[in-house]
Amino acid sequence: MHDHETQFLAAVRAVLDEAGFPARAAGSEGVHTVLHARGVMVGWMPQDITRLRVRRRGPRRTRKNGRADPPGLRRAFGLALAAAFRNAGYTVETRGDEWLLVIDPQHQPEL
Repeated sequence: MHDHETQFLAAVRAVLDEAGFPARAAGSEGVHTVLHARGVMVGWMPQDITRLRVRRRGPRRTRKNGRADPPGLRRAFGLALAAAFRNAGYTVETRGDEWLLVIDPQHQPEL
């Protein structure tokens, strides 16, 4: 890992800490960060959510991997993370339901 990548990863983790989402170690539940060619991917890996039972009417909604997430939980979490990074001056892109890409300013095309 280059010095700039290390510094950018530390800056992303600082934004997460300030927003109340401390990054976790691999294999544990919580917010995770992964280096990407254009920046840092940020995602949430909940373990406890598989044990959470939500009673509701209608058909049971399950994700592709079989987890039953409470409706809107991932969406709300993603919006909160995106807002935290945008307020800190970063550009973010949504990567599916699971991840956000925080773009390194050095990798943004000039307009």
